[in-house]
Amino acid sequence: MDDGGDYRGTPVRPGNPPGRTVPRHVRRKRKRVWRRVRRTLYWLIGLAVLGPVAAFVITYFLVDVPDPNALAASLNQPVTLYYADGSTLYAKGDAQSHQVVTWAQIPQSMKNAQMAAEDETFMTNNGFDLKAIARTVWNQATGGTGGGSTIGQQYVKNATGNDAPTLTRKFTEMVQSYKMTRTYSKEDILTAYLNTVYFGRGAYGVQAAAHAYFNEDVGRLTNEQAALLAGLVQAPGQAGSSDYQHRRYTYVMGRLLANHWITQAEFDSAQFPEPVADAAKNGGSNLSDRQFIVSEAFAELARQGFSEQQLTASGARIYTTIQPPAQTAAEQSVAKIMAADKDYPDEGSALVSANPATGEIIAYYGGDGSTSYDLATTPQQPGSSFKPYVLAAGLRADPQHIGLDTVYDGSDNQTIAGQLVHNSDGEGSPRITVKDAMTQSVNTVFYRMGAEVGVQAVRQAAWDAGIPTKITTSLGGSFDSLQNDDPATGAGTGTTELGIAIGQYPVRPLDQAQGYATFAGNGMYVPLHIVSRVTDDSGGQQLYEFDTAPKPAFSPDSATNAAIAGTVTASLSDVATSSGDSLSGSRPNAAKTGTAQFEDTGHNSEAWMVGYTPQVVTAVWFGNEKQPAPIYGNYHNGHGKERGYDVYGREEPGYIWQAYMDAYLDGKPVRAFPQVPLITAPPPAPTTTTEPPSTTETPTTEPPSTSLARPSFTRPTVPTIPTCYFGGCDSTSPAPTSRHRPGHG
Repeated sequence: MDDGGDYRGTPVRPGNPPGRTVPRHVRRKRKRVWRRVRRTLYWLIGLAVLGPVAAFVITYFLVDVPDPNALAASLNQPVTLYYADGSTLYAKGDAQSHQVVTWAQIPQSMKNAQMAAEDETFMTNNGFDLKAIARTVWNQATGGTGGGSTIGQQYVKNATGNDAPTLTRKFTEMVQSYKMTRTYSKEDILTAYLNTVYFGRGAYGVQAAAHAYFNEDVGRLTNEQAALLAGLVQAPGQAGSSDYQHRRYTYVMGRLLANHWITQAEFDSAQFPEPVADAAKNGGSNLSDRQFIVSEAFAELARQGFSEQQLTASGARIYTTIQPPAQTAAEQSVAKIMAADKDYPDEGSALVSANPATGEIIAYYGGDGSTSYDLATTPQQPGSSFKPYVLAAGLRADPQHIGLDTVYDGSDNQTIAGQLVHNSDGEGSPRITVKDAMTQSVNTVFYRMGAEVGVQAVRQAAWDAGIPTKITTSLGGSFDSLQNDDPATGAGTGTTELGIAIGQYPVRPLDQAQGYATFAGNGMYVPLHIVSRVTDDSGGQQLYEFDTAPKPAFSPDSATNAAIAGTVTASLSDVATSSGDSLSGSRPNAAKTGTAQFEDTGHNSEAWMVGYTPQVVTAVWFGNEKQPAPIYGNYHNGHGKERGYDVYGREEPGYIWQAYMDAYLDGKPVRAFPQVPLITAPPPAPTTTTEPPSTTETPTTEPPSTSLARPSFTRPTVPTIPTCYFGGCDSTSPAPTSRHRPGHG
């Protein structure tokens, strides 16, 4: 019954309490709200559907399709490397490194292989593959890998040079690829792509690649050769890696079989096609044994974000820091010493020399070209040439007790931290200073010092001096430095053994040059580099310039930092003279020999000499080029037979270092090292030592306080850094027993 009021009954609905009615004006308001919501949803759905379509259409008419001929012409620009004086070192890539071929000249094996490697639906898709894009999104969301670009999209990216990881670039690239399928035939697109894509080895286009890798015309490529070339396109910067070559070859052959482009019988009988030697890497007649300078320059720029492909596309001009007179001196010094060792053809040497003040590498010798890998970036055990980092760690951790004048028990055959430690040829003395122990390369002293300060402190000092935490080898592999590896994964375990104190863990000659450069630079770390700047082909636009500022390595306090480095330098000041490798004119220098033993044979497998003056630092390695093996010499031996002697750091590497340093420094002023307060620590009275508790530490905790008993003495009341300078102190101290005999390293 109507009561004549403003309210009418409504059915009971969820949200309407029983017995109550909703006013008419409220219901009208709700209808208006829902009407607006529905309209908004319709608009949003329409925009979601029609927006991308409209954007696609608009972009389609705005973008241009890359011209294959114009792109091909741009790829004929060579990359030129220059010496520090502006003269030409090497020109990589020219008209011969890019030759255009027609569709008919490209064998079906190569066409199939490229589609198998990158775009299996190329002949039927519209320039983009929605399934591949969805798969890529899923892979990236789940932590996987893999790209969703078609051959058309890859061609557009190469043509425009735009590789920005943005959705805008990917969308524009997809539209351009679609437009290409409407402008050119599939045959034209694949031909253009194969004529312009980069295969590594400076080769743009499949014809150049066929010559670079197999010394063949493209028309004669086999299925196996085509599979390898097609696979390299994914990451041409890794084309020199044998592992990468085999991995990509296997993948492409599998996809060829899956798409029925080869038969099961062809797949089963296929063998990996071994590429010919890299002519560009091996230098040819105009590069000789300076090939590894080029390789290291490209590797350094790759670490700065410049791929070889980018540099080649821009016709880059790369200005290196290599000084021709220094490079010539390095090559001649190596040749002079190695000529006497021709009875041992597998032996070789590496040399890296740099200006410690600027970090500029002035000479770089990675071998004579008889190996495919650079010996200057091949890790080797450094032996006693690692001891300066142990001292740096001790000076930083405990300068009141560890210094040049600290006396240790340096006698032979001591058990330290559960390990029996020997000195080479029984060198040492029951009472010997740190300075004399460095000169004589007494293992027991530095093994004990490493136990005192902890292996983590030693490792950190080496890292701070410039030894990389992750070392990359000349073959492209990498490992976590100065620690044990997990046998299953190859990754570092974080555990370091006390053998680090006498050079257990491998480093590269380049790394040793870097670490000693920090000592030579008064404790200031400047990254060693071989490239000073890069410009485009016109020289007008600068693409890169080295501008890293020096930074203190061992302490934020400049005085302490300089004192640590200066004290290490002082400890090394007599090594070259004692070893028979002193420099002409009594030129002040600091150096250290190093030798690693070959298994338990009593012979040596690695020998080092690393040293510096204020102007230049040089690291020399000598050993077997192909595998760890005993090394013998014929050049000169002042301590035994003249021919076929076991090589120590004082011999072949010491002679190379001496010859090079004398040649480079000839005519240059004789400079003394900077006078800085040295850390000496007073010599203690002798006492009996006890065993340290452990041999390893991990980076997860701070080095524990050691229970290793030190020589007993009264803690000094003098300042931590006494007034003592390189070459002498303001006050005298008791002179302990000293035997300056050639250190064996």
